[in-house]
Amino acid sequence: MMRASVAALCGLVLTISAAAAQDQPNRPVDPAAAASARKLLVATGATKLMIGNLESMIVSQRQNNPQIPAAFWDAFLVHARRDTTRLVDMLVPIYAAHLTQPELEELLRFYNSPIGQRLTAVQPAIFKESMAAGESWGEQIARMVGDSLQQSQGKAPPN
Repeated sequence: MMRASVAALCGLVLTISAAAAQDQPNRPVDPAAAASARKLLVATGATKLMIGNLESMIVSQRQNNPQIPAAFWDAFLVHARRDTTRLVDMLVPIYAAHLTQPELEELLRFYNSPIGQRLTAVQPAIFKESMAAGESWGEQIARMVGDSLQQSQGKAPPN
């Protein structure tokens, strides 16, 4: 049963990954823009932020999928942390397609400045706290909508 669950999860991850890869158009990328985009991703700590987000999501996945062995999640994180180069390679054409070379250079100047470096340093904490705030906000909305629906059906909301 456990092997079947792991196999199903792996199949799902591969299917989603393949679909995501197909969704990315094969865009021609200016080499100078690509180089600047790569530098920007390093300067902003983009992979660190993404790995942090992934780690947070895996905590939730572990709780929601207790049938999947902890060893799977542990190995998944080890591979993700080790393979950030491929992630950057996938992000470079996206940044280069949406930002011009001058814009990328201006962003690099900002992120290499003292205030840009400060933002990069505190951004993981801001992101983590913002995610918690968003979760609380979503729970409040869910309670409000649930209470409203119960009242409209003539039922008293739970305390």
